[in-house]
Amino acid sequence: MEIKPEIQLRQTQKLVMTPQLQQAIKMLQLSNIELAERIDQELEENPALEIDEADFERDTVSVEQSQETENERAETLEEEFYDASAVSETYEGEYKYENKEYSHLEQPSVADKKREFIEGTVFREETLKEHLLSQISLLTISERQAEACELITGYMDTMGYITIPLEEIHKGHVSGGTKAPSPDDADHAAFSLEELEGALAIIQSLDPPGVGARDITECLLLQLRMKGSYPLAERIIEDFLNEIKLRKLDEISKKLKVPVSKVNDAFNIISGLEPYPGRQFYSGEIKYIIPDVIIEENEDGFEVIANNSFIPKLRVNGYFENLMRRKKSDKRIKGFVSEKVQSAKNFIHWIEQRESTLVRVTRAILEEQLDFFKHGPKYLKPLVLKDIAAKLDLHESTISRITSSKYVQTQYGVFQLKYFFSNTIPAYGSREYSSTSIKEMIKDIIQDEKSKRQLSDQKIAEFLSQRGIKIARRTIAKYRKELNILPSNLRRK
Repeated sequence: MEIKPEIQLRQTQKLVMTPQLQQAIKMLQLSNIELAERIDQELEENPALEIDEADFERDTVSVEQSQETENERAETLEEEFYDASAVSETYEGEYKYENKEYSHLEQPSVADKKREFIEGTVFREETLKEHLLSQISLLTISERQAEACELITGYMDTMGYITIPLEEIHKGHVSGGTKAPSPDDADHAAFSLEELEGALAIIQSLDPPGVGARDITECLLLQLRMKGSYPLAERIIEDFLNEIKLRKLDEISKKLKVPVSKVNDAFNIISGLEPYPGRQFYSGEIKYIIPDVIIEENEDGFEVIANNSFIPKLRVNGYFENLMRRKKSDKRIKGFVSEKVQSAKNFIHWIEQRESTLVRVTRAILEEQLDFFKHGPKYLKPLVLKDIAAKLDLHESTISRITSSKYVQTQYGVFQLKYFFSNTIPAYGSREYSSTSIKEMIKDIIQDEKSKRQLSDQKIAEFLSQRGIKIARRTIAKYRKELNILPSNLRRK
């Protein structure tokens, strides 16, 4: 049998992710805040897109103009396309329209300018890195040492810990490897491991005490040594840190063969140390949550409402549509205008599709979790993405995207849409519980004021078992940690 190359023609079908489809998918994932930012960006980039001012009140010029006036403006607009100041040919052969005369928004008022000035002068607290760099600049060290110190501060987290070993920083900085990529603002020559160790020692001598540590033990020891000489406290930090956390002073006393009183004195010293040196410089960014959808109860039941009160309604610019219909327009101009008009229509369609899908999915969740909306979180049922996808005849990935970063306002608070999806916890009989409802039960059991004794995870598991819920002790421990609740031995008063 002879084997030789040959050309064959085959017809196949495959799914192609067009740019339009990619944009539509991205729109599904946007929250209301992100969508508003995306709309502002599109309004700047596409002159064929504008706000429907009759629907969305803003300080804009009137749009109630006659068809005759529109024709005049369209003719003027066409003339501007021929002006060299309005059309500039790029190296790719495309044309960029610089809209200088026809602004849809009025000039900012004096009050707006004053407000922008005040907002621009809001006080910003000093960060931990800035605090360290200001101290480094005052030290009598070489420029190279200062650069090494600056490099290391780039690998420091918000609490003041060095998150990557010096060996990895050295390797990544010398070879440009991916293990420890250098911070964007550090552009220095390669440093030896000895230089980095020296720089770290400098940083660890700065304020706040304990900064630059690589773990909690080193952090506490740095602070203790700055206070003075405390051999017993040092020994306890090095070897009995977990016992200190659990306040097992008698056990430490027996193992070290020292009086409990001395161990207690050392404990008081250690308790005064700060495990998170950068805490005073940390100011977490405030994140405002605006619900994307609202579920309200009325006489007829529950109603799902899209919260788009601050999302402007968009439309295609009438001048561009009129110019596109003109037969005498230049082909290049007509092609440019046609492209922008189609892009604007697609963008508007994607926003409408996003809102429609969001309402449909939320309504389906409402139907599946009706007991939750009537009685509260304890009645949350097991639900997976596949259930909603099958109910709406959509793909699971679509449900995942539309519920990502979205929030719903209910009478019990504001929740992420992802909150309503949880795994099944088996129970005796035909009843099933969701992991979220089990967490609520655990929280209630622990917070029960009638129970003066602190229940262990095993006791909680046995207590739930009496209710017909089969759950392991390790699962109770996992859920308790997710609820930020301490174990029973640390909950004792």
